[in-house]
Amino acid sequence: MIIRPSELPDIVEEGYPLRMKRVIRREDHTPDISVTWVEIWGHHKRMVCDESDRVYYIVDGSGVFQVGEEPAGEVQAGDFVFIPRGMPYVFDGTMAYLVMNGPAFRPGSDRELE
Repeated sequence: MIIRPSELPDIVEEGYPLRMKRVIRREDHTPDISVTWVEIWGHHKRMVCDESDRVYYIVDGSGVFQVGEEPAGEVQAGDFVFIPRGMPYVFDGTMAYLVMNGPAFRPGSDRELE
């Protein structure tokens, strides 16, 4: 199956400085993994996902991630960030990234902490 992000609708969520495209979706593809392309310019609220491990792959730009109690760290294109399920995290920056969830993201599974 070939999926072309250029053919997918942009999604903008209220309260977040971002736009995204849900590329691999639980509803359409598999319950095991999801992939979303995101472009962000600013601060993402502190959150936790209790259902999925999460991997961010930075495609372009740069930012800062703070995961759990670890010190905040800078990221740039080519870097990965692993966030185990149940681990709070926060980030900001101007970047494009892929976020992968296993099992696949389920709407409502994220909890905002701030």
